[in-house]
Amino acid sequence: MDKTLLILAHGSKAQSTTEVIYQVRDEIAKRNLYKEVKVAFMEFNHPNIREAFDEIYKEGLRQVVAVPMFLFEGNHIRHDIPEELTNVKNVYPDLEISLAKPIGFDRRIADILIERAAGKLWEI
Repeated sequence: MDKTLLILAHGSKAQSTTEVIYQVRDEIAKRNLYKEVKVAFMEFNHPNIREAFDEIYKEGLRQVVAVPMFLFEGNHIRHDIPEELTNVKNVYPDLEISLAKPIGFDRRIADILIERAAGKLWEI
């Protein structure tokens, strides 16, 4: 497949949180469904969306599916990300960019929460 998957994450001041995003990237990449799997962050971390697309473009990749690792269709999904992608498209008009829906409701999330509830991080 010639497409690049770009995982869009929120980002955090707690740098250790990026490890989860990169673990997800690695898990997707090893399935060989996409030519490349990249990561971009909305806030606090790098690469941001523009930096990620600069790298993607330099690598000669031209088809990108941006998939938000967000649960809800909040302001980032409805406004900020489409605006950023439009700006990228204006700089790189030959890129094919599509934006996937956020995670939203999925029964598998309920299963994960039930599984997590069986363990505990700490007692309060």
